[in-house]
Amino acid sequence: MPEDKPPLFAGLRQELGGLSHEVARWLQAHWELARLEIEADLSEARRLAVAIVAAGVLGLAALPLLAAALAWRLRGCAGLGFGTWLALFGVALLLLAAVGGVLAWRRFRRRYSGLEETLEELREDLVWLGEWMGKEAARVDGEDDAAEGNGTAGKPAR
Repeated sequence: MPEDKPPLFAGLRQELGGLSHEVARWLQAHWELARLEIEADLSEARRLAVAIVAAGVLGLAALPLLAAALAWRLRGCAGLGFGTWLALFGVALLLLAAVGGVLAWRRFRRRYSGLEETLEELREDLVWLGEWMGKEAARVDGEDDAAEGNGTAGKPAR
């Protein structure tokens, strides 16, 4: 009576199955760790953004108070009253804001790409795809002609 022998690579197949299971678990654990770290970093970034916005609002609120305090101290200097000093500081702050806004706009326009590179890559891909489809259509047409002539249709070109 012949003995039942296990297939030649049965042990290897079982080992590879176990290995693939371990690799999948390893990848899943690393993915979970990366996901948790990213979530924690995003949470910290949101906290930082809130703190920076709050600091900016407080700084903006302090600026007119400081201007008013300075105007109060300077009243009578150069023959100008409190209201005149406040108006001068207000105009100066408005001019600074306008200049800062214009400079920021110019910098934005200079650096703004509007997805130029991405659109250019897509255009190049469309040209390539068109060329490829054209060549593919020409090759298929050529095969149809060859099929009628010598019976070599369907054979890959070498």
